[in-house]
Amino acid sequence: MPTGAGFCKKCGAPLSEGSEFCTKCGTPAGQVATETLRTPGHSGRTLGAGLILLWIGIFLYLIQSGLIPLQAWPAYFTAGLGTALAIWGLTRYLSRSFAHVASTPKAKSPRKEKPTQRFSGQLGIEHPALVGKKILFEFDPSTPYQDAIRDFALECVSNKETIVVLTPGSSVIHQTLENDKQVKVINLTHDTMLSPILDDHPDRPLDLVYYSLTDLALSADSRTAYGFAVNSIRQLSDPKVTAIFLLNPSAHEPRDVSSLRGLFSNLVTYGKEGMTPVKFA
Repeated sequence: MPTGAGFCKKCGAPLSEGSEFCTKCGTPAGQVATETLRTPGHSGRTLGAGLILLWIGIFLYLIQSGLIPLQAWPAYFTAGLGTALAIWGLTRYLSRSFAHVASTPKAKSPRKEKPTQRFSGQLGIEHPALVGKKILFEFDPSTPYQDAIRDFALECVSNKETIVVLTPGSSVIHQTLENDKQVKVINLTHDTMLSPILDDHPDRPLDLVYYSLTDLALSADSRTAYGFAVNSIRQLSDPKVTAIFLLNPSAHEPRDVSSLRGLFSNLVTYGKEGMTPVKFA
């Protein structure tokens, strides 16, 4: 009977696919496998029979020697036979336990986890596809949008990128990221400039978060916010610089929101159902 590739059960030589006989010792492959499967049961029965015969021999010897009274031989015989069977059963149990332990496959070592991709994963992309994007991030202020920004920052850190967050000290973004030592948080004021920040961080890829265009528009006017966005996109044109600009659309006139949206080729919204990529080039 042909067998699959494996090893001869008798001599251990490798068997080729479909071979019927071992090329080294000539043993039929199927026969050896069958005999091997029967060996454990056969050995167990042999042990049991041997123990019983051994006890019968000892019992007869003890009777002939007068060490066991004839009137009490049934009790002695039964006790000895029970002992032999108990030893046989215990031996079979232990042999099966050791065989089970030996055949149990070793647990595979856990795979190393990939760097976190929580932000890019919600956009349906891998992190490399995120690099270089200039993103308008529109958020609902009643939602935990700061969690998405933290996911972005930690994803950048896990990919060994420099991450800088520009935000007022009183913002929820600042409170969320201030204890993450690998994220550089800069206190954003009305005179904060992007050029010195880019010069101070020449390493690329570089990631920036600006919080927020809404605060700039409310502290100055919508035209100032629009002009700042135009200049920022130009300054951040490096394909290895990724930038996210936050905007609360409910705080602006629809036309002002539309104007700002027109500047960005990538728009992401964060609402009660989480993050949604509206357009992503």
